[in-house]
Amino acid sequence: MPGVPSSRGCDACRQQKKKCDQLKPLCSRCARLRVPCIGSGQRRYKFLGHTTSLDQTLPHLAKQPSTTKDTEPTPPLPLATRLMPVATIPVAVPSNKATLDASRFVSALQVTDVRFDLRIYGPFFVDLPRRLGRNQALDASIRALSVSFPAVQTHKYTSDMYKAYGEALGCLRAAVGDATTAGSVETLCAVYLIVICQGWIGRGGDIFPSHGEAIAHLLNAAATSKNGNWQDEFAAELANTLLVIVLLESFTNHRINLNPVLWASELPLTIARPNREPHISNSPTGTDGVECLRIPALASISSYVRDVRGHLPGIRSTYYGPLQRDLARMKFLLSDRLSCNDTPTERHVHARRQTRYGMVLLLALMANWALSVYDTTSLRTTLGDGDAGGGGAELELEKEANYFVDETIHLAEEASVYRPLAASAMPAFILAARTMLGVKQHRAEDDGDRKRKLARLARIEELLVLYRGDFPASAAGT
Repeated sequence: MPGVPSSRGCDACRQQKKKCDQLKPLCSRCARLRVPCIGSGQRRYKFLGHTTSLDQTLPHLAKQPSTTKDTEPTPPLPLATRLMPVATIPVAVPSNKATLDASRFVSALQVTDVRFDLRIYGPFFVDLPRRLGRNQALDASIRALSVSFPAVQTHKYTSDMYKAYGEALGCLRAAVGDATTAGSVETLCAVYLIVICQGWIGRGGDIFPSHGEAIAHLLNAAATSKNGNWQDEFAAELANTLLVIVLLESFTNHRINLNPVLWASELPLTIARPNREPHISNSPTGTDGVECLRIPALASISSYVRDVRGHLPGIRSTYYGPLQRDLARMKFLLSDRLSCNDTPTERHVHARRQTRYGMVLLLALMANWALSVYDTTSLRTTLGDGDAGGGGAELELEKEANYFVDETIHLAEEASVYRPLAASAMPAFILAARTMLGVKQHRAEDDGDRKRKLARLARIEELLVLYRGDFPASAAGT
């Protein structure tokens, strides 16, 4: 092989250019001189460097203009430049702002750890890079989300994050105020991304007085719009995910009013029906068979909450029917630990089921409170309690409320392994449990009951501190 030295002598003999007998463990010369014998018998390779000068690669640079009396001679190129290897000459890769944003966002999507997987916010996230370049507000919100994503893990907030976030807010306000873009699916998606980004690094009150009101307005516009871009799978998945979020917010914000056509069973609708399932809800068929989390059921519960006294029969039938079945089913599914925590896919399934169970517990807490406050008389008759005072029915509701609170606490403790993103819904469930403990007034409380209640409240506060630590910038503004 050309350029390969034939000598296999030790380093000491080669340095002195002496013949080495390559004896082991020491050659004769190293043994006699009592020096270390290293490298004996090893084959060495000599790498021949090759450089191409710019004069050879670019002939037009090698020809210097001739010197005349009227012109100054052109100085030759520096030696370092003329001997520069061709490989070191930078080659510009075609790119623009959209391609850089897409590359950054795709890198974030490649995270498969469920704790930091953006797809937990909706299956349509994988389609977002293909939507770049269509809507300035969506482009800016994707950029803000991508730039802010590292802070979810590091909790280090840079000026670039807040700059991108502020630019996205400005673009979104312009898009919502423009009649040509206000009703587009891209603008609605931009609102959702900004809501997520605000939860990471925002301090509250940065965009709209109520995110749910703004999203509800855009969804209602989409329901009656003749815009064709609402007919694809991306729009269907986005609308289905946001419907669940808005319906949940409507429990406490009665200014949210959604068009019933959004969950009507008889179409045609201007929004297509999704094939994939959103993270926190079920599709119309439901992979887990959770009845109360289907969009029509959530819409009915929302109407119950707006007028509790007028819908007591509906609340009662829901509480003792679908809610009890859903609680038992989700409890059973989560008790099966054989297929959990093995692969990223199974972790996703487990995290989704925990979120669903938390939502069912939240609905059960609300219904339990409504019945204990407004339906005490009916419960005495319905449950057939022989006590004239109806204490049996009230105590039964009290036991169930305590059970729901304990289940919520246990669920939040188990879900902490999926913090921050896959368990980001847990604080809402913990707050619901704390509210229930605060508003329930039990007639038969003794010292033991009060101690247990205080212990539950203390554990809930500990969990809230734990979960709020996942997004310290957002928590600091509350």
